Amino acid sequence: MSSISVTRDPKGSTGLSALDITEITYMEFEQSLYRIMVHTKDEVFYTVGTLKYWVTTLKSSGYNFVLADRNTLINVKNIIQLDKTFHVAYFGENRKGIEQKCFLSEKGYKEVVKDVKISQPNIAFIELPLW
Repeated sequence: MSSISVTRDPKGSTGLSALDITEITYMEFEQSLYRIMVHTKDEVFYTVGTLKYWVTTLKSSGYNFVLADRNTLINVKNIIQLDKTFHVAYFGENRKGIEQKCFLSEKGYKEVVKDVKISQPNIAFIELPLW
């Protein structure tokens, strides 16, 4: 198990915690905090760096992360469903019953689909009507 160092608050006053990389659903850069928010199904953590640094580091370590857009990095292994119409990746419900999802850019969606077809051929694709 590999982990990254994160904090439970943006200022780091709670100290460092180790977060198992496989638990990460997506990471997003939050401009107002100048931090990266690290999402799991049930919690949000904080770390520093750039998304380009993290995508390179995580891929070099054997993990399957893709830039979903310029501010979001997703863990392809944790996607359970993709929405073809609105380019949304779904990660499932958390303990509170809230569906966790992440929106993707057109380019990010294409990258994720290409990757998913190789690594997770059984993933569900949905297509919602445009009214």
